[in-house]
Amino acid sequence: MLATNRVISTPPRSKTLLLSGLTTGHMVNDFYSMVLPPLIPALIPVFGLNYFQIGLLSFCFYILSGVLQPTIGFWSDKHAIRKKVIIAGFLINGLGLMAIGLAPTYPLVLFASLLCGVGAATFHPQSTNFLSRAFPDTKGRVMGIHGWGGSIGNFLAPLTVAALISWVGWRQGVMWLVVPGLFVAVFLWCLLEEPEAVQVGSFGKGLSKELLLVALTFALLSMVLRGFLTFLPTFLVEQGSTLAQAGFFTSLMLCVGLVSQPLGGAVYDRVGGRTIFFICAVATGIALWALTRSTGPMVVVWTVVIGFFVAALFPVSLAMGSDVAKGNQVGLSVGVIFGLSSTLSAFTPALLGYVADRVGLTHAFSLLIVFAFLGALMALALPKKAALSAHGNA
Repeated sequence: MLATNRVISTPPRSKTLLLSGLTTGHMVNDFYSMVLPPLIPALIPVFGLNYFQIGLLSFCFYILSGVLQPTIGFWSDKHAIRKKVIIAGFLINGLGLMAIGLAPTYPLVLFASLLCGVGAATFHPQSTNFLSRAFPDTKGRVMGIHGWGGSIGNFLAPLTVAALISWVGWRQGVMWLVVPGLFVAVFLWCLLEEPEAVQVGSFGKGLSKELLLVALTFALLSMVLRGFLTFLPTFLVEQGSTLAQAGFFTSLMLCVGLVSQPLGGAVYDRVGGRTIFFICAVATGIALWALTRSTGPMVVVWTVVIGFFVAALFPVSLAMGSDVAKGNQVGLSVGVIFGLSSTLSAFTPALLGYVADRVGLTHAFSLLIVFAFLGALMALALPKKAALSAHGNA
């Protein structure tokens, strides 16, 4: 049975406000997604963690975000509860962070991390749905602007977490991180209204070969990013950086998304996603190979290069998810793309940690090179821009 959502008109001025508001929400959402890596060096001595336990912690932090996104996206579309779902996500994420700060043992930190994953599952499918309906002809450009928020959040997280740990300790520092989520929840509650009426088909009818190809290709590059970012601050500290320096260099890697995300989105509107995915995947693999053979400042240089090319794919994947959506199920489509990427990338740190316990982090990073080049091969099978246009007009 098809469900119809109520109609809300969106004048041009309201569109600009909508984009600004959701970009702000994106900033806080992605800020929370990057809290864990700079926190890990502080947790290691407290709980006596090895590399595998670090990877398991990352797994718990991200796995439910991946598993739940397709279902949450589908039900949000079907029952017209996108606004409520976004707000609930920020509140649940805040609850998870509070629980981490209060947890006395490592197993309880793992449990609290699962809550953070539930909160993180709500934002991307719903925000993409709002924006793709408000800006149907410039999805790539708008997703690139929307990506600015994510890049700013990613940039601020390592710096903020490292500073809070230095000033008040990691437990109190994590508790303070709840504040921005509460503010943005109130802000978006006042701003958002449901989009115009849509007819939503069944879950199975929203899936397609094109959607699964986009999801798997993006997932491979997300595995590279998640594995690399999880261990990057620890890797830099082991090489002699302070925690503050490691946080700064990690933020520098993420900061370049301020340039690459809008650039990737703008290029998508012109050439489509297949070319962008292939170029970014190959460039990421080469940069990873160079990083494993570098020392000193060149490690930072290659880290920034990796951040540039992977970040460019986020608005591209969101726009492609909207373009390949069937039955007006943008929430489901984006949920599948980000859900699969989050699910597979959640396993990557545990796998990388297991390998690193045996051969060291530098050699373990070579595993990520394999994922990057597999992503490049998958990119060759993605639909061309013309095929996506035909799909959208069908």
